Amino acid sequence: DAGYTHLTAFDYAPEGVECAKRLFGSSRLKLMDDMRVADARSLPYDKEAYDAVLDKGTLDSIYLSGGADKDLASKHLGMAVKELARVLKRGGIAFCVTAACVDAVQESFDECNEEERCWKQIRDDSIHMTDDGYTSNNIDATMLVWERV
Repeated sequence: DAGYTHLTAFDYAPEGVECAKRLFGSSRLKLMDDMRVADARSLPYDKEAYDAVLDKGTLDSIYLSGGADKDLASKHLGMAVKELARVLKRGGIAFCVTAACVDAVQESFDECNEEERCWKQIRDDSIHMTDDGYTSNNIDATMLVWERV
């Protein structure tokens, strides 16, 4: 609807994909190139295939799926962040909306940078500005944005 083309979506659960199809409806589904079940830790997409990625809670879910084992949670989250780096074109944007795991998501991007310089953070959780100039740092979720370098 906003002029985007070549859209792809995935969910870890088949039920999530079916729910998205119902929510999108037939007219918006025509805009989708691909909608499938996939694991964010091992994406079935080509290297440098995308200009942008929007994550709304997927990284939180990956981290939380580790339960009490924070080493496992961090490992799985790190795998997903590396996959984002693999599938994004240089100059591409990773826009993450996180609520439950802000620190863990931030740390995963930072650790990925320690191994291989692949991210430039362009928005942290310090302040948010709307198009009409309203600013706030008090929202129900945190927006973190990185550019693939």
